[in-house]
Amino acid sequence: MKNTGFTMVIVGRENVGKSSLFNKLINQQKAIVDDWPGVTRDKLYGECDWEGHTMNVVDTGGILFEESDVIKSLIVKQIKPVLKAADLVLFVTDAQAGIIPDDSRILDFIKKCTDKYVLVVNKVDNDKLQQDAYEFYNMGVDKIFPVSVTHSIGLDDILDYAVTLIPEETEDVSKADETTKIALIGKENVGKSSLFNALVEEERSIVTDIPGTTRDTVDTKIEINGQSFLLLDTAGIKKRNRIKAKVEQFSIGRAFMNIQKANIVIHIVDAIEGIQEIDKKILGYAFENFKGMIIAVNKWDLVSPEKREALRKEYDDYLKQNINFINFVPIVFISALKEMGIEKLIDTIFLVQNQYNFRVKTSVLNKVFREAIYDRNPSSKSGQLKAYYMTQVRTAPPTFVVFVNKKERLHFSYLRYLENRLRSSFGFEGAPIKLKIKQRENEQNT
Repeated sequence: MKNTGFTMVIVGRENVGKSSLFNKLINQQKAIVDDWPGVTRDKLYGECDWEGHTMNVVDTGGILFEESDVIKSLIVKQIKPVLKAADLVLFVTDAQAGIIPDDSRILDFIKKCTDKYVLVVNKVDNDKLQQDAYEFYNMGVDKIFPVSVTHSIGLDDILDYAVTLIPEETEDVSKADETTKIALIGKENVGKSSLFNALVEEERSIVTDIPGTTRDTVDTKIEINGQSFLLLDTAGIKKRNRIKAKVEQFSIGRAFMNIQKANIVIHIVDAIEGIQEIDKKILGYAFENFKGMIIAVNKWDLVSPEKREALRKEYDDYLKQNINFINFVPIVFISALKEMGIEKLIDTIFLVQNQYNFRVKTSVLNKVFREAIYDRNPSSKSGQLKAYYMTQVRTAPPTFVVFVNKKERLHFSYLRYLENRLRSSFGFEGAPIKLKIKQRENEQNT
């Protein structure tokens, strides 16, 4: 299912069931921080599938108040731009607690940011509470959804309503979708913003500035050699023990969100510090999401010329030996501040874009496939295994289906072998390859 780009943002005070609602909407599967303990207190971003539409869901965490009953300035700074950018705000309250002053203050805050909101009255667990929920209309809202997140009651009503708000795809939307999105990702202080500025400013026309949804994100549409790109400038990603403020937590969530949104990820590394464990995790996340990938080793000007060749080899060797699952990713050595190596990086962006969208002719593909089988026939301990043919079903990422007689008999190591043959034959530099196994229909019951 194609992501519509429609975004629902969940807000409310603490302990009203926001995280539970978030988990139910995304089926507890797609929150970007599930496998990154400590990055955020709440799961910030996920995707929700409903009636053929995929929508984004953002959980902002509980809204806190100062002693003077004013929303904390840090939270305002964090949430205000998110609300303004949202397609629908889900303001969650508690039916069992009833209307309390904090809810009214939060609603006033929401109204100052957007008019695209509904009130979700949670914990409606019996008939009496169902009736009590309608008292929330006294808050001056137009639309209320009484729900019980715990019992999954009423959630379909919210999603049905959200789907009605998704605009029908037009020709202009289709064209916008063709714009390649590039996320600049990396630890803090690796020169991400310097690279962003170098790409934007050096003889390139800025088409339009698109405000991002956090203080750390500015999405900018640029034109390079007559082609449009959307640069997603994201927050620096910090180690777990350095994450303190909620605004930092949200920025990190947004960085992972932009990896999901991007077509190509440029991961920036400090030339002096080298590739560290956190870099491996970021690269792993981009790989798992099948994004086109480039590693930009920044601050190359700080490396003395006589040491550069040896350091280049060191980086290449490290990638092959320690992160070999992404050994197809090109490495470019740059100095964003000195604008050194930027043209090489741009050439690599075009290369990866081409490889990410490359489609192999079926006749050529199966010639390579037959040669691969001839050189190394797939074997199985549980009976005869036959591999019939291969087809490419999509691009971005390049996705191939291998048709066999018994798919459970094909070992994953053979898929790795096939991937290597595809790369040696067609390149796919910087592009992850997705391989699927399918059993031929006439073999289903044999």
